[in-house]
Amino acid sequence: MRRDKRIQDSLDQRSSLSRRTLLAAGAAGSAAALLLRNRRTYAATAGDTLKIGVMGPFTGPASRTGDSFKKGFAMALEDARREGLIPVGLGGKKYDVDLVYIDSQSDPEKAVKADTDAISQQGVEFIVGGWHSSVAMAVMDVEAPYKIVHIGHLGEAQTIDEKINKDPAKYAGWFKGWPAPPIFAGLYGPPLKYFMEKELWQPANKKAAVLVEDTDYGRGWGDALRGSLEGAGFEVMPYDVTALDETEFTPLITKYKAQQVSLVAMTSTGSVSSSNFVKQFRSQDLKALLLGHGLTWFSEWYKLTGDASDYTVTADSPRIIVPWQQKWVDRYKAKYNEDPSIAACGHMYDYLMLGLTVLNKANTLDFDRLVETTLDTPYKGIWQYYRFAREKGPRALAPHDVMTGDFMNGFFFPMVQLMKGDAPIIWPLEYAKQKFESPPWLSS
Repeated sequence: MRRDKRIQDSLDQRSSLSRRTLLAAGAAGSAAALLLRNRRTYAATAGDTLKIGVMGPFTGPASRTGDSFKKGFAMALEDARREGLIPVGLGGKKYDVDLVYIDSQSDPEKAVKADTDAISQQGVEFIVGGWHSSVAMAVMDVEAPYKIVHIGHLGEAQTIDEKINKDPAKYAGWFKGWPAPPIFAGLYGPPLKYFMEKELWQPANKKAAVLVEDTDYGRGWGDALRGSLEGAGFEVMPYDVTALDETEFTPLITKYKAQQVSLVAMTSTGSVSSSNFVKQFRSQDLKALLLGHGLTWFSEWYKLTGDASDYTVTADSPRIIVPWQQKWVDRYKAKYNEDPSIAACGHMYDYLMLGLTVLNKANTLDFDRLVETTLDTPYKGIWQYYRFAREKGPRALAPHDVMTGDFMNGFFFPMVQLMKGDAPIIWPLEYAKQKFESPPWLSS
């Protein structure tokens, strides 16, 4: 069978997709050409129910993140019904909502199969959410021929933006839900430089080591962080790469000790991997500050790390700044008896509410109308102010990327310093709850 040229073009992208995954996506595209339903009406809905796909790693190495997704979606459904977003109004009729869980399993090939089945067999008309960048790179090609609008996938890597920029018309339905690393990882340098200038942190030298997971996201974050740290005056070693499920980091930490680095920055989307690194970092008595990007993506981060996470700095998630956010967290804790992973459950809550708002406003499943309505619907959520770019620029690297900005003016994360299970804001200064504290082991 002749391979779709657009799928062949994606082989040129910087991605970790296997050849089998790309062929699977190509097969999905061919099937779509035969099965594409007429989305210019709402007649494709099953009876009086609109099927909305919700994507996430519900099983596999990031299943705890998937569990947080589910809880955020459940809270959104409750509020959407109370606020009148459900039933959804389409063409003068009202439709209840049925969520179809699309389990990516943190694996692009498995995600392609699950996504194809959800659309072609289960009748999904609209999709919200997602986690891994490698999964995003795969399912984009599944959904494009079906004319599916997908809002709020949290795949971060700039390879997604590069793919969109090469063919924005093909990926017009893809609304990227997390800014790319060149924008966000690049924010670490200025606060670290400030802490040094104010003598809050006096590192022995300016050598830095970086450890990333072996994914598009990990490598993109490593590239962006290196540039940011170099801008703050650091000498940054070539970043190390580790598997998503790696648990033994002693050799790497031993190397960092030999290099006498004063800063170690790491990121991982796997809870076991990231928590193990933090514990081994402390047990090996490495005299460096730890930048742990992604550690608080897991609600049980402190349970997994204990006091080993104390003094770690990170800017990986939204934080409580205003009363309505505290109210939402209190409600979550009362409902689920745990602290929320706001990056997971909070964003999924907001994106499902945004998706339902768009559907009601568009009043149709027509693809072009849904795309335009999404672009014309800035949305003040609980955790972010969401606005999608019409074209690439300084606040978004591609069309339909979520735009960054100051607090409640765009997608925004403050920096926190972890301490005894808490995460008080230390930067920007106008939102700071406390000052940065240099780890005591640096002066011992």
